[in-house]
Amino acid sequence: MKRTIFKALGFITIMVFSGGIYAFLRHNNPISHDDSKEETLQSFWSERHRSSNWYTGLESNQPNFYQIRNQFTNYFSSNPYFKTPEVKKFKKFVQKHFPNIDAQGNYIKPLAKQEDASNFSNKLKAKGNSWNHLFLKWNTFQDNGGVGVLRSIRIDPKNVNHVLAGAVTAGIWRTNDSGNNWTFVSGGVPEVESVNEIIYSRHNPKIVYANTNMGVIKSIDGGNNWNYTSLRKTFPESFKSLQWLDLPNTSSNVVYATTEENRTYTLYNSVDGGQSWEVVYSTPKRIWDMRVKPDDKNVVYIIEESETTDWINFKKSIDGGKTFKIINTGFPADYNLKAHRGRLATTPANSDVIYLAIGFNGGGKNDKISFFKSSDAGESFDKACCGDKTEPLVNAMDATSFLNETCHLSQLTWNFAFTVSETDENYLVCAANKLKVSTDGGATWHYDLSGDIVTGKAYDQYNSNNAHTGIHGDHHGLSVIGKHIWNGNDGGAYHSSDGGYTVVKDKTNGLGIQELWGFSQSFKNDIMAVGLNHNRICFRDDQVYGGWIAVNGADAMAANVNPIDDQYLYTHPWGHQKVKRSLISKNGHEFKDLGIELGYLTLDNLEFHPHYYYTIYGSDYGDRNKTYHLAKSTDNAESWEVIKDMSNEKANALSVKVSFADANYVYAVIEPNKVIKSIDEGKTWISINPPAELLRNYALWRLAVSDKDPNHLWVSVKGSQDIVKVIESKDGGLTWNDYSKGLPQYAIYSMVYQRGSDDILYVGTRLGVYYRKAGMDQWVPFGTGMPAANTSFMFINYAKGKLRVGTSRGLWENDLVELTAPKANISVDRSEVTLDDSHVKFADFSVADKDATYFWEFKGGTPATSTEERPVVSYKKVSKKGYDVTLTVTDSRGSSTQKLKNFIKVKKK
Repeated sequence: MKRTIFKALGFITIMVFSGGIYAFLRHNNPISHDDSKEETLQSFWSERHRSSNWYTGLESNQPNFYQIRNQFTNYFSSNPYFKTPEVKKFKKFVQKHFPNIDAQGNYIKPLAKQEDASNFSNKLKAKGNSWNHLFLKWNTFQDNGGVGVLRSIRIDPKNVNHVLAGAVTAGIWRTNDSGNNWTFVSGGVPEVESVNEIIYSRHNPKIVYANTNMGVIKSIDGGNNWNYTSLRKTFPESFKSLQWLDLPNTSSNVVYATTEENRTYTLYNSVDGGQSWEVVYSTPKRIWDMRVKPDDKNVVYIIEESETTDWINFKKSIDGGKTFKIINTGFPADYNLKAHRGRLATTPANSDVIYLAIGFNGGGKNDKISFFKSSDAGESFDKACCGDKTEPLVNAMDATSFLNETCHLSQLTWNFAFTVSETDENYLVCAANKLKVSTDGGATWHYDLSGDIVTGKAYDQYNSNNAHTGIHGDHHGLSVIGKHIWNGNDGGAYHSSDGGYTVVKDKTNGLGIQELWGFSQSFKNDIMAVGLNHNRICFRDDQVYGGWIAVNGADAMAANVNPIDDQYLYTHPWGHQKVKRSLISKNGHEFKDLGIELGYLTLDNLEFHPHYYYTIYGSDYGDRNKTYHLAKSTDNAESWEVIKDMSNEKANALSVKVSFADANYVYAVIEPNKVIKSIDEGKTWISINPPAELLRNYALWRLAVSDKDPNHLWVSVKGSQDIVKVIESKDGGLTWNDYSKGLPQYAIYSMVYQRGSDDILYVGTRLGVYYRKAGMDQWVPFGTGMPAANTSFMFINYAKGKLRVGTSRGLWENDLVELTAPKANISVDRSEVTLDDSHVKFADFSVADKDATYFWEFKGGTPATSTEERPVVSYKKVSKKGYDVTLTVTDSRGSSTQKLKNFIKVKKK
């Protein structure tokens, strides 16, 4: 079936600084009156979403991926789409489950018997060089709202220039010079990705602990090197996010830690520095925070969801966490009012002091927050702020209240940071969407202490560094010693060295914490685009922009660069956009609707025709439009045609590839485990499904096709399992065989074929990259030094001989396993011209070294020959049959010629 589904509207020029950038407007620009309404709407829809069938499905013990996705699609086909914490939870669900489901959509639980990264690396010698982490200096040139999420941050109590930062997907980073330079330090525990809390021992600051997705890890050299304690998971299993940690001042060996697993919240205690752990308390109710009394190892505080109401209770233990009593003096217990989140703070400046911050995200004027202080080790509390002191939680927006003006509590269950100074019991810092300080124990709050920043508008326009204004919202971590404030948020790391006299400054540059939900690059020029989770679509063109620039979006996803005409990009910031980027400045990009939907966190890319660089294949995903189409454009996404309709099956095309050996051959993987084939560029299709006995009820995902034989293809199999990982067909899908030997049990996220090679393939797993070529009997690990990550995107720059991998820890690069002789490939903007419009733009799309030379031959064209890489040719004579084009490419490794017969057709009109 063939049907035009969209004809695009003309481009609209939009300046980057006024481009409707929702996330940046919310976090980095003045919030208008309408933004208050926006927060109220978010609260309204958040409540609705929590009662929806798709959300209750997420909360079930065994959520089914396809069922919940269909429920989500159906819900938003009849309700307005609004991003809420519940929608974010759906995104996280998709991210975790999509690569790890069987053919029915059931989650494949990772195998507990899998070997850890260290043992695995020691057993197998990897081929290739060390991986190079690219573009750590991300912030240098751009107006930037952030690059990645820091979940925790901590100042060294003996040296305030030393700071440790814990990312949400990228482990632990250290600075020794107050954020001017950063170093990745958790490579010794390569499976550690999310770091929820870092604590220095004040008894001996060389001892540092961190609570992570893999459990509690420990450093004995001030955070430069890390090892696991016995409280740990076996990769790729992991704990969930609420991982609290604390220890008293009196010992470096007594440690308390909480974990979240299977809806059970557990408090552990170690008395031997993490060699062994004892479960001392367990509850089905969420533990929102945990602290230890600084001078007493037996006194533990927690705040826990009430068993009878929607309130959050404060509990105290005096026997090392074995038993807790609920405190009901000054701070009510089981109060009949809803609270979304609370945080605790203690200080060695006064061990009897404990602060409690509690909030409700009602949206706009319905937000509520209160701060309580205890001076008797948690036996009783007084309300320090805000509003009526007889009411435990009210909306108060006086000039010195925390919620004054545009400071609000949106997404409180995701972002809520709170702490007290380690050197001053009255100095507090709190941040949800904006950061404020208090010098009087929480009674009054200020953006800064100079008095210059008194409005949200001024806060948003504050120069955070030389490149941008404002501070990214969504705050998670805080640490205060003396005049030093460090903050970790969804954008990165921020620092004040004057005690909050001025607003914190951006110190993110050098942190490799970018979680890529989209990535691609041009064929030769290293023009790049990424979609950053919690942040925006970013472009890189060193010649024009001097580095990365952030463009638009929030929780940005797909980011496709046209490999030849790299002025064009096809992205998914919120909607789905075709972008014509500016080639003269950071601003002035042109945006228009793309015409298809690139999908909800698909970690997928469009496919470009080997010979026509404006011909594009892509999946029109059935997220909210229910299309479930495979689509094709021959005019650079100005219009699209449906070339395969899967709407009856509610199945998406997960991967589509065109053969460079014969571009008539097109293959696609259709959910859950079907493969289809066309030999006429998508006009007609046949099924070439692998046999059930080979797939063993697993689902398929990635696809690769040989450039030597259009009937030779490979498909990856989903799941953390050791049954079948990659399958192969050498006869166009008539027969299939297992091609998995040597691969680990970790899920495969990406696969790419090295053109011009002896069928070299690379696959990216949760724990490293593997390669295999013709004649090898199994896969071999490729490259060393890349920690555990979602290796979702792979691209090759043949001119530089580099393999690039886009991951949940940023971009990585390695030399190709081997360089090959050139292989010529011709590409052109169009194949049909008229005498009135006769110019054709040719481009080299060959496998060749950057110093290659070119010789073109254009029968019937002017010029008749060319040595340019991208010649423009005109045709003056009609030829219905068409004119031949020949390209010869030569480099230091050899020469290759491609001749395309009857390639350019010329008509009168």
